[in-house]
Amino acid sequence: MTQGLVKAAAANKDLIVGKEVQKMFIPLEKDAAGKKGSTGFETNDHIDFFGYYEGAKGVSGDYFDFIKLDNDHYAVIKCDVAGKGVPAALIMVEVATIFTDYFRGWSLEPGGIHIDQLVYKINDTLEERGFKGRFAALIIIILNIKTGVSYFCHAGDQLLHLFSSQKNKMTQSSLPEAPATGMFDSELIQMQSGYQQIKKILQSGDILFLFSDGFDESKRMFRNEQFALISCNEPSLKDGEVHNGTHKKGDESEEFGLHRMYSLIETVKNRGTYILKKEHTSLSDEELAFDFSNQNGAVRDIIMALVSVEKIYRIYKNPAATADERILVDQKVDEFLKRHFLQYGNYFSHRIELPENPGYVSFSHINEDEQYDDLTILGIAKK
Repeated sequence: MTQGLVKAAAANKDLIVGKEVQKMFIPLEKDAAGKKGSTGFETNDHIDFFGYYEGAKGVSGDYFDFIKLDNDHYAVIKCDVAGKGVPAALIMVEVATIFTDYFRGWSLEPGGIHIDQLVYKINDTLEERGFKGRFAALIIIILNIKTGVSYFCHAGDQLLHLFSSQKNKMTQSSLPEAPATGMFDSELIQMQSGYQQIKKILQSGDILFLFSDGFDESKRMFRNEQFALISCNEPSLKDGEVHNGTHKKGDESEEFGLHRMYSLIETVKNRGTYILKKEHTSLSDEELAFDFSNQNGAVRDIIMALVSVEKIYRIYKNPAATADERILVDQKVDEFLKRHFLQYGNYFSHRIELPENPGYVSFSHINEDEQYDDLTILGIAKK
């Protein structure tokens, strides 16, 4: 048993190191010791970039980046590799390397922009590697930050999530269908719809959100008043019918969902109060409220709100929880929740500082459902 514990500890150390290596490919801020945190940003007179990354257990294939090409143009990528572990991380590193190399020394040529060629290059490389059952869904953008003219090319990531300043609400649109990279030979893809480059224009005040499915598919388990796991047994529904738009009868959990994300984004933009509603919760009469009246609706505020509310979504407060039951909270998330979560004192009353890990804080006497996937999101706000 001792040997097993030693091996498990060594494996866990390797995974932690692996997560730090993965962060090296993502444009995140560094602390005084040179260790990368969870957020990264860049801002100028024309554009704001703000991104957040929090890995789940072990290494995975989530990745985003934004690179300044010249005074007018930026290249952006968001990638989500299927699966987890070392194979997914290796694919992510390969995609990141190709992306960076492609734009090294880039200049706008007379023939124009052709990022579809880059997507085909990534596809060829991954398909030749022969990773069975592994593929990379991604979207690549070249953005003129002054005019807002943008060129999109995706592979298995066709939905665009945009806050429209003109409509003052979230909108969703689709790019032409295309398979994720690494699944099929490029000649076969070209015979179908192919990887197409699509031109769109970001208007002043628009915010584009690029995120992995770790956000909208984040889930929490259903519990009764005794905090025992239960399934939805709504008597007015037949088995398999949808209940309140978040789950089906018979399910044991619900997902965070796009509807919550969209509603939360619009609430922050309009400086309102957001009420987080959970289905089949142990505390059915509890109202979880977030006051954003003192925010200015900047992309940083919105993304921190999404991250923070998702955290509360998975947390549950069991009065019987002990000092040995602890959760880990990103310090930036904790600071945001202090300012905006009206029930903060009810949930986070047993604080434990972590001198060895200043980017996080721990709390005891509280529980949370597992974070199953990486939380990866990048916001692009046109000024």
